[in-house]
Amino acid sequence: MKVKVNNNLYEVEIVGSENIKVNGEEIIAKSHDDYIIIKGKEYHLDFKEEGDPSLMIINGMAYLISTSFLTEKLPDEVRAPISRKVIEIPARKGYKVERGQVIIVLEAMKMENEIKSPATRWIKDIVVSKGKSVKVGDILVTFDTARS
Repeated sequence: MKVKVNNNLYEVEIVGSENIKVNGEEIIAKSHDDYIIIKGKEYHLDFKEEGDPSLMIINGMAYLISTSFLTEKLPDEVRAPISRKVIEIPARKGYKVERGQVIIVLEAMKMENEIKSPATRWIKDIVVSKGKSVKVGDILVTFDTARS
């Protein structure tokens, strides 16, 4: 799992009852009610706030710990940010698109505006067609919410 501690991201894997891997490095860690032992060194847990994010004070140092950033809601659709004419549709219905991949190209006054996928998703439907004009807020693409 990914864990954010004071805005630093760590990859954490529980290997056994007392073994964990942090960014690929295996560490022996023992947890107790008011202290933890990591690599043989004891750290006193002065305060722990439940929730996500949670605040922990260990040996007098404050740590803000969160995993909630991993559960952000994926978008169900993409809407037109501007009123323009659709000149290209590189995406296809039923295909998987990657975050940042161009899915629609809009044109106004000879300027092309690439609309990119906000997340890696499967395209359920392309609501617009080439040559048609769209207004701000019009749905361009919908994503398949059953597949992620």
